[in-house]
Amino acid sequence: MYEKLIDEYICRVTADMGSAQREEVGRELKSHIYDSAEAIAVKRGTGIDETIVREVLAKMMPPQKLAAMYPSKATFLKSNGMWKAVQALAGIAVAFLLLAGIIYVVAPEAAGISVGVILPVVSALALAIVVITIIFSIIYLYESRLKATYEARLHRLERSLEHPASPIKIGFTIFFTLLGMAVIALLWPHIPFIANFSTGQLVPLLTPAFGSFVPYYLGWGAAMVLVQVLYIALPQKWVASLLETGLSLASAMLTFWVFQAFPFNPELSVMIAAGIKVLLVVAILGTLIDAAKKLWQTAQFFIYGDLRNSQAG
Repeated sequence: MYEKLIDEYICRVTADMGSAQREEVGRELKSHIYDSAEAIAVKRGTGIDETIVREVLAKMMPPQKLAAMYPSKATFLKSNGMWKAVQALAGIAVAFLLLAGIIYVVAPEAAGISVGVILPVVSALALAIVVITIIFSIIYLYESRLKATYEARLHRLERSLEHPASPIKIGFTIFFTLLGMAVIALLWPHIPFIANFSTGQLVPLLTPAFGSFVPYYLGWGAAMVLVQVLYIALPQKWVASLLETGLSLASAMLTFWVFQAFPFNPELSVMIAAGIKVLLVVAILGTLIDAAKKLWQTAQFFIYGDLRNSQAG
């Protein structure tokens, strides 16, 4: 009877796998389950029965979570959210293209802005899609070819995108930080915005005064990239986390400085300018909340050494 329980559990884990991988993973899991059940049975001086097998299965991971440790194309893409990321970027790119088309039809005199600004943004988004696809393909090839034992995979299970020291999260943070730095350095004088909703006139969003802020944003971005590298290089994760907390506070201060100087085009309507101020205030508050969370994260790293240890305790 207990053989059926084991087979049902393994079938749920390997549902999305190819035949070769299904056979290999099934053999690996069955061996682990039987070894664990036998250890319990020997300790209790009995034979393996349904109760012991149920106990072993109850201590194991949910099938979907365990399947993510043996990535097939379906489980890997699903667990890492690749398609969602690509679809989101593609949606933004399509929105920009539609905006460029509307500008060309409604305001032909502003076609130069749509070609000179929107198309580079769309190109950057397309590049991001390609890079993300390549990153996930490399990770998938590595994971799918890795011949580690079940116990070795278990030690890697909790490493996820939410963990601040996760290589995947670090890679994404570095990539989008560099992309943001490139946009600020190259495109900030050309960002268009509607001056008035009633007329639909497009004007540059920022004035030349914003140029004085650009070095600070680039310096902040470079520091963020360095901190992400420190997450990998340093065993004391609390150091990188503390530095990241400081960068969050620096970001809030920089946004407050922009709020005070308000280097936005004076041709913007009063309502639009007020909306921008509200967004800046919200950004400042959100960044301060994020800094508080990172400070708490730093304390956990310092006390436990790893966030997983704090959760286990």
